[in-house]
Amino acid sequence: MSAKTTPSPLIVVAGLVLGLLASSARADFNDGVAAMVAGDYAKALESFVPLAETADHAYAQYFLGRMYADGRGVEKSSEEAAKWFRKAAEKGVQEAQVRLAGFYEHGEGVPKDLEYAYGWYSVAAHLGSAKAGAARDLAAGQLPPASLKEAQALAADLIAKYGKIPRATSVSQ
Repeated sequence: MSAKTTPSPLIVVAGLVLGLLASSARADFNDGVAAMVAGDYAKALESFVPLAETADHAYAQYFLGRMYADGRGVEKSSEEAAKWFRKAAEKGVQEAQVRLAGFYEHGEGVPKDLEYAYGWYSVAAHLGSAKAGAARDLAAGQLPPASLKEAQALAADLIAKYGKIPRATSVSQ
């Protein structure tokens, strides 16, 4: 006779709580996007900040980067924008990768570094961004041969680490 195991009440409760939190995070994120589109940046921040900081929500991080880059509802800060774009880029958010690359290309919020620009454009191009592919090729034309070789090696490393589509490919993770 086989022993039938039942999950402990703690495991059941933990599962329910996680399910509710995930559902709540989706609702909060969607509320944040709707608020941002409507120009209610205070409400957007109220939704995005907890998700970005505590839930490590890639798309909330991306939208925070956009808000800081444009000065929408917050004081414009290239440094803060770059920080949030990097977090989202490392989770595979293609548009965050493109924007972070542009920041490196122009020295906005991060030191100007065409090798890193090339690398992040390469990751986004790897994920299918034609815009990133064109920008990568322009960056390549500005690099001396030795630097281009280093940029290509960096790009390969970045693609290996961050060249995967996020777990949830829609903005409603």
